[in-house]
Parts: sequence; C-alpha cells; structure tokens
Amino acid sequence: MSRVALAHPALQGLSPVAVAASVAPGKAAARAAGEAAARGLQAPLRARFAAGLADALASLAARLDARTIGLYAPIGAEVDTRQLANRLLADGRSLAYPRLSPEPGLMEFAASAGPTALRARPRSRILEPEGSQLDADALDLLVVPALAADGGLRRVGRAGGYYDRYLLRVRADCVVVLVLPSAAVVPWSPVEPHDAAGDAVCTERGLFGPAGGA
Repeated sequence: MSRVALAHPALQGLSPVAVAASVAPGKAAARAAGEAAARGLQAPLRARFAAGLADALASLAARLDARTIGLYAPIGAEVDTRQLANRLLADGRSLAYPRLSPEPGLMEFAASAGPTALRARPRSRILEPEGSQLDADALDLLVVPALAADGGLRRVGRAGGYYDRYLLRVRADCVVVLVLPSAAVVPWSPVEPHDAAGDAVCTERGLFGPAGGA
C-alpha cells in the first residue's frame, strides 16, 4: 500500500534509512530476523532507544501539530512507548491505543488517558484501552511496531494482518511511523498488495525516511 503523507513538510529532509542487508529473504525469514534483532538489544541500548523515540516523535508531533496520536502497548521485545506517551500527554496531546474489534480479524483504536489506564482483556495479547472508539480518520500520527521493514518502509508484522487492514482506513495525511531496530530494516519478498507501508521509521539511530530508490 503506497503512502502519500511524505509530502507533509514535517517529513521533508529526513535522511533515508540504511538497509541492513542486500539479500532479500522471504517474509517469514525477515520476521525471524527482526525478532532476533529486537531480542538482541541490550538493556542500555533499549533504554536509549525508548528515550530517543520519545524525543523524535514528540518533536514530530509538534511539527505536525498532531492532536491525536495512536500508540501501541509493547509486547515481547517491542520498544517501550511509555516515555513517548508521557511526553505527548505533557504537551497536551490526546492518545489512542489499539484493541481487538468485535469483528473477527479487525482492530480499532480507542481513546486512553495513557499507559497506566490500559487493561488486560481475555483473548488479547496486548493491554487495551477502555475509552470510546475513535474513527480511524481521527488519528493525525500513528506509531506502529514492526518486526521488519524494507527500504520502502513496507512493514512485516506478526502475521495477523491487523495493522495492514487498519492502515487502509486512516486518512492519507495521517503520518505512519514504524518502530524497529536498524538491523531489522532488510529487503524482503514477495511484497503483496495488502502489505502496508509507513511514511517514516524510527530506529535506535533516529528518525528516517524511505531508502533512496525504494
């Protein structure tokens, strides 16, 4: 799925992301490599990654004048977003988090007062918000975890397809930022029509745009 939000002035001037490998594995191999890269982040680097994510995306939200930001509650080795959430709340921005929809295979975003307001729910792997459901077009900035991504910022997730389907519903000018380690930015194939892409990627090295020529 192509994205058009890169035309937004706030994203202009981002350096292209470096691709960590030249050989394109299949999606399953890219997923496994990304999981290994995330698990391999040592605690000090993981802490710096979370702090850098907060700095980079709080600044991006200000440049976008984003009112409502969609975040994620991390599972497994995903990067912690609590510092980012607290920065955004301190800046007066509204937060939303994903939860499973009553419709099978779908998710929705709902308003939340922040990470401490999330709750465990049966049959869900993630902590979920208890607030009112938001329309997808209410989001101005969406922060998305990824196991891997290629140079064009096409995302590899956990194979459930929830984000692929949700990203079809957000506004074209909603800026989508993928979050993953730099070692998980790898070419992969085949790319299928339903594979969603981000507009930017945040790694432990900073915030980047797509690789040149991707």
